Amino acid sequence: MAVEEQHAGRPGKGNSLFLSALRFAGYDLDVRTPAPATIAPGAGSLSNSPISTTSTGAVATVSEGGRYMHALPADVGPTRVLLEQYSGIPAKDVDRHVFRMRDRLWDIYPYACVGRFRFASLEFTADAYYQVALFRLLQAQQAEDETRLLDVGCCVGQVLRKLAFDGVDSSRLYGTDLEPRFLDIGYDLFRDKGKFKGKFIVGDILHGSGDDDDKEEHEDAEGGAAKKGKAKAKGRAKGKDALEALDGKMTFIHATSFFHLFTWDDQMRAATRMVRLLQPHRPDVMLFGRQVGTVLPRDNGKIGSDKVYLHNAASWQRLWDEVGERTGTKWRTTMEPTEKIETGTESSLRKMTFSVSRAAA
Repeated sequence: MAVEEQHAGRPGKGNSLFLSALRFAGYDLDVRTPAPATIAPGAGSLSNSPISTTSTGAVATVSEGGRYMHALPADVGPTRVLLEQYSGIPAKDVDRHVFRMRDRLWDIYPYACVGRFRFASLEFTADAYYQVALFRLLQAQQAEDETRLLDVGCCVGQVLRKLAFDGVDSSRLYGTDLEPRFLDIGYDLFRDKGKFKGKFIVGDILHGSGDDDDKEEHEDAEGGAAKKGKAKAKGRAKGKDALEALDGKMTFIHATSFFHLFTWDDQMRAATRMVRLLQPHRPDVMLFGRQVGTVLPRDNGKIGSDKVYLHNAASWQRLWDEVGERTGTKWRTTMEPTEKIETGTESSLRKMTFSVSRAAA
């Protein structure tokens, strides 16, 4: 479907929050100019991949700081299969195609997740919650019920394409992202403009939660700056309206690498908005995904910046208890660590899988 052109990101204070959170979570802004680290020729290289070399002839695999890779990561194998069998791209052309798409994404936003090909990782398919959603979506096709899935912060729509490849009727699949160009590149990456029947919507999940703060968020400056903030907020109204069209229609919401980008208050806004998107009378609705968590739940971030909030299982449940109080609903949650994150100075960070399900009244 055509994607509505709209400014990406949240202006003013919101954009500062977004960028500071991204930097903490590893989505560092970067450029391709630093001198790359090197390895011996042939080590880790891939045939038919545009890998650059240094002046000494060694193969350059990753930029300084590890944020821009010059060779595809080891876990890209399932994506190669997806692009060959779903998208019809010849095997000999797949790697070069992925590199081209990555650099187009990088030119829009040079995040580490883009530079390191995280959009080409299908590791989420190993999560039990993904498998539950897949099974129930496939089961729903036989019963012809209204089971649907929304991917929040969907980037190029890789989760939705994998579900479609796994047999899900793509008309049951929806995605939303702030950046319309990511959605356009998704069609080019998967070459399915005429085949994929899912719907993509440009919108900001942090708006429309009902908080009075939303109305005043961009009015924290004086004079012309305040007027400019109001104009930008008005310009996002169409995206907000588009998300409202999905209210009460989703069975599943997938949200990977999303909540850990925001403060507790903004997580509350996003979660409250997601509750409105879920089918209100179905007991089997579920929200699931992955995020950065910690064994020591807390605000985290640089001094002077908006601080993101990282969860463990207890604080995650507490967040959703507050969401339930706000929305008149009840939720039970899970959060489980899958891998320790080594940062050199921080030992409490973990990769987490999570789920949120409706609790019995």
